[in-house]
Amino acid sequence: MRSKQLGHLITFHRKKAGLTQIGLAELAGVSRSVIQDLEAGKGRTVWVHVEAILSVLNLELRPFGPLVDEWKRSWEVSE
Repeated sequence: MRSKQLGHLITFHRKKAGLTQIGLAELAGVSRSVIQDLEAGKGRTVWVHVEAILSVLNLELRPFGPLVDEWKRSWEVSE
């Protein structure tokens, strides 16, 4: 997923949830500028912030690609 796609996804779900950028930021424990940057497609945030925002919006990102099944098997073995 590209930064602009992720930004649009977050904006769409935030608005559907009836949240302002400030409201989402407060619930996710991040600053409003983090929300602004993500929604604008700027890749200037850390993954922990993205995870918190997606959690508030009840979203998750799932890996997809030709090696995902192999990766999942290697992850299960390493746990």
